[in-house]
Amino acid sequence: MISRRALVGGAASIAVTRLAPVLRCRNALARMRTPYGGQLVLHVPWPLGSLDPHRADDVAVALFGDAVFDTLYARNEAGEIVPSLAESGPQPEGRDLRVALRADVRFASGATFDPRAAAGSIARARARDASAWLAEIPNPRVDKNGLLFALRDAHRLMHALASPLLSMVPPRFNPERPDGTGPLRAEMRTGALLLVRNMRAASGPSFLDSIEARHSPDLVTPLRAFESGADDVGWLGSFLHEPRPGAQSFDAGSISWAILRTGREAGPLDSRGMAQALADGVPHASLASLVVGPPWPQGSANWTGPPCDLLVREDSPWLVEVAKALSAALSSPSHEVTARALAPADVAQRRAARAYALMLDVARPAGPGSLGALIGLATADEAQSAAALSRHPPLADMTPRTMTRTLRIGVVGEVRLQGGRAPDVILPLSRWGRGIDWGAAWRMRRVG
Repeated sequence: MISRRALVGGAASIAVTRLAPVLRCRNALARMRTPYGGQLVLHVPWPLGSLDPHRADDVAVALFGDAVFDTLYARNEAGEIVPSLAESGPQPEGRDLRVALRADVRFASGATFDPRAAAGSIARARARDASAWLAEIPNPRVDKNGLLFALRDAHRLMHALASPLLSMVPPRFNPERPDGTGPLRAEMRTGALLLVRNMRAASGPSFLDSIEARHSPDLVTPLRAFESGADDVGWLGSFLHEPRPGAQSFDAGSISWAILRTGREAGPLDSRGMAQALADGVPHASLASLVVGPPWPQGSANWTGPPCDLLVREDSPWLVEVAKALSAALSSPSHEVTARALAPADVAQRRAARAYALMLDVARPAGPGSLGALIGLATADEAQSAAALSRHPPLADMTPRTMTRTLRIGVVGEVRLQGGRAPDVILPLSRWGRGIDWGAAWRMRRVG
């Protein structure tokens, strides 16, 4: 099956996009076609009140960011980095590299995408969680229809600018009213995120009319809603009591990690490598029902400090359940660990001051491959040390759990996009090989 982006070939023409289902039909299964239209409904146990592509701890962006935002360069289906919002690859201009931008691109709001918006997006990303990823990339200068970078390595520049952390947003971007150039535009509703076909999309609108993602207060609601047929996609599974007839399973891979942090209140246990040792000491079986990825070699470390709280955001039900299971596994007599859910603002304040003993958090990769994982995890710990790693990365690839043995965070498990889908729902993998390309998702319709 050909992807939506491959069909439209980067064109923004709606007329061309309307032909896409016809073209895809040639490769479709017998007696089926790829229709243009339809809706999806699902529940997710994550906060949905904002989308900030420049934050590494935003799981909603890890889930839906590619549907709303684009980058200057992107990965194609062959794994190559190719132009997306850029007109072409970086071109030499004196001692610089010029990145020319596509003309006539607009955000979903109608605002113009121009070099100043692109430069502002890069500056915003650098001021947040992309600083280490951009350690070797200078600030661009706005010039005519593009950006000038004081750099000569075009491959390095394209690779850096393809990171989802470098998504393009308009000036004065507000995460609570996210605006992008992707195949779907975001509308924030009370307790829900509505993604609607973006007819201004830079690479063509989505096949679906809309996707409604509702915030789930627990892990039971998505299973019950999918089992009953109210939802089209189920999180972590297909049913609660009885299987839904015809339901299909899907596994779109890991989109981020659940990470354990040690803070100042941990005393001597607040040392590099301790968080990962504690996470490794948790039996995989105690977390397996939460779909945290494959088993890990179990260590022997456990919490030896005084009784303490394990802090976690109260608006992230999946993470709260992981915190409860983790607390039980880490506890022993006189060394009890208790999961304590706090308001997001309180967690953020405690995290910034490192005023806690233990905290459960999330982090996502800064980019593809081992280096992207390393920089993403190191940034979650400390931006300064992450920048040093970016400039002098290790020569050998490492697993995420190995990477964190020199950090004050530890990988507890993966956040996987896995569960059940209605039999007529097709969920293609994203071009990064993890997560779903929601812009290319569609619903089958029998012919005849």
